[in-house]
Amino acid sequence: MIVCKFGGSSLADAGQIKKACDIMLADRERRIMVVSAPGIRSNVIPDTKMTDRLIRLIHQFEKDQMDQEESLGIKVRLTELTSSLELPSELAAELIYELDRLVFELDAQSPASKAALVAFGEWSMGRIVTACLLSRGIPARFVDPRDAGLMLAYKNGLTEILPQTYVNLAPLSLEEALIVFPGFYGLTEEGETMTFSRGGSDITGAILSAAVNARLYENWTDRDSVLAVNPEYIEHAAPLTEMSYREMRELAYIGFSIIHPEALEPVIEKNIPIRICNTNDPTAPGTRIVAERTHIDRILTGIAAGDEFCTINLRRVLINQEIGILSRILNIFAEMGINVHHVPTGIDSVSIVVKEAQFSLEQELVLRHRLRSELGLEHITAVRGMAVVMLVGEGIRDTIGVMARAATALADEQISIEMVLLDYFEISMLFMMRSYEKARAVLALYREFFPQD
Repeated sequence: MIVCKFGGSSLADAGQIKKACDIMLADRERRIMVVSAPGIRSNVIPDTKMTDRLIRLIHQFEKDQMDQEESLGIKVRLTELTSSLELPSELAAELIYELDRLVFELDAQSPASKAALVAFGEWSMGRIVTACLLSRGIPARFVDPRDAGLMLAYKNGLTEILPQTYVNLAPLSLEEALIVFPGFYGLTEEGETMTFSRGGSDITGAILSAAVNARLYENWTDRDSVLAVNPEYIEHAAPLTEMSYREMRELAYIGFSIIHPEALEPVIEKNIPIRICNTNDPTAPGTRIVAERTHIDRILTGIAAGDEFCTINLRRVLINQEIGILSRILNIFAEMGINVHHVPTGIDSVSIVVKEAQFSLEQELVLRHRLRSELGLEHITAVRGMAVVMLVGEGIRDTIGVMARAATALADEQISIEMVLLDYFEISMLFMMRSYEKARAVLALYREFFPQD
């Protein structure tokens, strides 16, 4: 069995929906179709994703500034989709009624009512795609994640998949009809709607793949493949035919947006390969993400870059000989709810790398006070506006001199490196620098390690 997830760009209009349905029908193994909310249409400028409109509706409600523009825009789009697909007008009326109901039931004190409205984009697309398949004589069944038992909980600031989810969804593997399954949301144990973070339809597809023991998880987007570097930095970056779970997770951590990083966890457990495919060119080979790579033809697989990091640098003579000092430092960060990303140390120093978004100026003042009063640390420096550039590749571990080549490439461009971290398992290498150096650093490193491209 193959589980297919289609992103917003793959379902943006009637033409794209027809392509997605054709793809499902082209292979009899494709039995479960996970759908996202409609994305940006290529022929409408400017255009807005349906999910963004739904979120704006909520913001208007919270400010008591509700108007009809956002709601009307959603209703018009639903009507256009059903009309263009030659579906019964009753379907559009039913979807519009459901939208009005969810808006009417919004409650400022109820996160579940807001989640239900945000999830309307995926829910309505599931209904539309199911109707489209049925109109073509294809046995298809719409399955709402809440009815199927995709169970979620919010713990430690994250949306957690409850274990019973996989048991609840396993019977879908026995269905004869083609299953259409909205992504992005599920149900709490209290019976309320809960969503993943944006891009969460990727996670839904991975959960289903694991639950039904799929042979393959296909993630359909508007790109032929994953590229070695974000096109924002390198316009025609090298396409990747294969990468490992480890490589994808490392790259996703810094900002590769081709697939949600949390989507890998369920498929990793079952060693289910992922294939990234282009809805607009189904014959393109795409990129396979696998447990273990069989052929490594480059040192690097990809280069990722991210902004808005901050370092908190602590200095005291022979701090590395103080037993338990690192634990006490990190405990203060934990108590303040500050997520720590990296902790490089020296004989007389400890540096803590965090994201600026999770480290406000107010938190910095409190942190400085606690480090001084509780641990006696007087020399504290916080440096904001830092960027991270990461080199990732299974080929790093078997190649001598990668660090030297990277450092030389950056030095030739007069880029000052603030910090370097090498993964113990030698598949990633991280350089920290000032944010304004990031784009030049990515270009220099790409030229060094992808010269033929």
